[in-house]
Amino acid sequence: MTADYYTQHMQCTRDQKQACMGLVRELLELSFVVKEQGFLKLDELLHNELRVQDRFLRRAAGIVIETSNQESIETVLYNLIFNASEANNNYLFFRNVLIAETMIALGKGEDLDYIFAHLVPSFFGEYADQVEETYYEVKREHMLRGLQQAADDRR
Repeated sequence: MTADYYTQHMQCTRDQKQACMGLVRELLELSFVVKEQGFLKLDELLHNELRVQDRFLRRAAGIVIETSNQESIETVLYNLIFNASEANNNYLFFRNVLIAETMIALGKGEDLDYIFAHLVPSFFGEYADQVEETYYEVKREHMLRGLQQAADDRR
C-alpha cells in the first residue's frame, strides 16, 4: 500500500467521521472487556450477533483471538480491507482501517490510553479532540459502573 493510496481512501466527510463515533464507543467497550476479562470473553461476545453486529469487526476480533503472530494479523486484516468490494468506498475503508488498527493494537497488548487517546484519534484529523474526549467520557462511565457494581456486590 502506498501513502497516496492510503491517503486517498482515508478521506471522509465530517458527517462520515461523526458517524464513526458510535464505532469508537463500541471499540472502547470491547477493549475494556479484553483488558478486564481477556480475549476469551471477547470471543464469547463475538458469537452473540446482537452484541457485535459489524461483520468486519467480528472477523477482525476473531483473527486477533485465533492468531498469535502479529505480523500475520496485520497482513490478513489489510488483505481483507484491500480486497473487499467496498475498498473504493472511503467511508467503509476508513471504518475498517480504524477497526483493524484498534484490534492490532489490542492484540499487541497496547495500553488503552495509547490506543484511544493517541492512535484512534490520529485517524480523525481535526476531530481528534472529539475522539479523545469520547474516550475519557466512556472511561469515566466505565469506572463509575465498576464502582457501582463493587458497591452492589458488598451489599
